[in-house]
Order: sequence, then C-alpha cells, then structure tokens
Amino acid sequence: MKAVVIDDEFWTRSSIRQLADWARFGIDRVEEAEDGLSALKIIDEISPEIVITDMKMRGMNGIQLLQKLTEDYPFIRKIVITGYDDFSYTKQAIRSKVDEYILKPIHPEELNMALEKAVREWRIARGLHTVQPLDKPMLKIITEYKRIISGHFQGMQVEAVQGRFKELEQVLRAREPFQPGFNNTLYKQFLLLLEEQASMAGTDAAFAIPACANNFYVSDDTPLSQWIKVLSAAYAAVLEEWIHRRRSKNRIDIDEVRQYIDVSFAESITLESVAGRFFVSKEHLSRTFKQETGSTVVDYIISKRMDKAKQLLLDPANSIKSAAEAVGYSDITYFHRLFKKVTGITPNQVRQDPQA
Repeated sequence: MKAVVIDDEFWTRSSIRQLADWARFGIDRVEEAEDGLSALKIIDEISPEIVITDMKMRGMNGIQLLQKLTEDYPFIRKIVITGYDDFSYTKQAIRSKVDEYILKPIHPEELNMALEKAVREWRIARGLHTVQPLDKPMLKIITEYKRIISGHFQGMQVEAVQGRFKELEQVLRAREPFQPGFNNTLYKQFLLLLEEQASMAGTDAAFAIPACANNFYVSDDTPLSQWIKVLSAAYAAVLEEWIHRRRSKNRIDIDEVRQYIDVSFAESITLESVAGRFFVSKEHLSRTFKQETGSTVVDYIISKRMDKAKQLLLDPANSIKSAAEAVGYSDITYFHRLFKKVTGITPNQVRQDPQA
C-alpha cells in the first residue's frame, strides 16, 4: 500500500513519517508534498490508498484538496492533521468523508489508530473483507492443497509444508489474474487453517502465529509471492515452536498420543510415524501405550478405523469401497479380512443388519 503526507512544514512531515507504524498496516511506500498542487501530481502518479493532509497550506489548501480527492479519487482514504481547531475545517472534513481529524501536536497512538481505521475502511470499500466464492476448478485445487498441507503439518514436516506452498504459488501463478478479493480471501483461509492446525496440536494460536502474519494486509495488488511467503513462514514458525515443545518434554503424554490418533487415524500413520512425531523410540511408545491403555498402538489405530468404517457403512449412500478408502485402505480384500477379524462380521452383514 502507498501513502502521501502533505504539509508545508518539513518537521511535521518528518514527525508523521517517524511516528506512524507503516509496516504494521502494509504501507511500504510513503511520499511527501508541501502543498495541494504538488500532492495531486504525486497522487496521480502513484495512486495511493491513504492521504494524510494539513488543512492550511499555500496555493491549494486542504479544503480544496479534499474536495478534489472526493470527486476524482473516491477510494482514497483521507486523514486530516492540523493545528487549527476550527469548526469550518471540521465541517468540511466531514463533508469530504474524512476518516479521522487529528489536531497537532501529533500523538503516535492517535495517528496509528487513524491509519488503522483508514486502512480498514479502504479494504471494506474495495470489497476485501467480503469472502469471494471460488469457482469449482479453483476450489478443488485449494481443497487438495489444504488437505496435503494439513497432513504435513500434523506430521511435523516443516520442509514439506514449505515445499507445498511453493508448489501452490506456481499453480496459482499460472491462473493469474484473479478476481477482486481473491488474494485476501485465500490468505485468510490458509491463516484460519493454521489456527485450526495449531489448536489440534494443543498450541494457543494467538501466541504461536507470528504477529506479522496476523497483521499482514493483503490487497488485490499484493504480489502472490509475498503473501505466500508470509503464510509459509507462519506455518514454519508454529511448527518449529511445536517441535521444540515436544522435544523439551521429559515424558510422553499418552492422552496426547490418543488425541492425535483419534483425529489422524485415517491417514497413513504407523507405530514408527507416531513415535517420531512425539520424539520417542517406538519401543518406549509401544510399552508405555500398552501399560496405560491396555492396547497396542497399532490395535488402537485399527480399532478407530473399523469403528469409523462401520459408521460409514450404515449409510447406504456410501459404498464399501468408499468406506474403506475413507479410513485409509485402498486394498478392498485386505479391508474385508481386517474388518471381519476386528468386528466379527463382514461389511456386507453391516448393510444387511445394522444392529449387528
């Protein structure tokens, strides 16, 4: 995002530059002007999202500038900063749809609150807070990448997660340009997915997700590579913190192991992969799990899968093949044999007698 600061006093422009938390609001270019006429040339050249202006200047004053901006640049958000507490100025500022009206001397809290409001209003005006529906081909792509990235996340595979985001960037780049709001919508979806994954990992997302990711403003003009990079770094940061906490634990928590299996049993998990996830040997995990639950890790995984398969088979809309695949089995013959061994009945018998 871009901003233009307009004031005929150098020290005021300098103060605004220093006091504003530009990076927090995604503003990476700030230009200055001494009067309204020179400001309009800059505005016409760079098309800023935010204008911060004094009211009393030589040549074109603040009132004339605001009128011009309102007529010719309706999407620009306007913040007035002046030392003249005059009602006529205030009235004109209101008529010109100014976002904030701040008196000198400038306080950083007031300035940054005004910027936050202006950026928020700009995003709303451009429809960036509205969830844009994805077409079916794009929805299929995004759904698949969410599934894959979630799997790598739960497997604590930092490099794999980052690799998938690089792939996603290439896939999306081939489909540019996007509809208005697409960048913002997709960024928010993947940030929400990260919050969900962090919650499943028992991590407080409010503290785990880097502030730079939560405060990052994504507009239609934000480069694809930039917001993908922010997402990838955020996922890596949360994962690395999670891995650090796992490694620093003195003993394994079997309740956490069970919770992980309960939500991941349909994935390709094994005794070895579960042990690796919790940074213990498979022998130690197997022994401790059996002591506390009375079941082996493998038997517990199979039991969860068969329970879910039976539940799916009770719905006539689900085929035996689809039920098997849903719980992680592509070999239907093996699924039949395992289902009979665990439940004592065949999948077909579940269909015939739901009470079995």
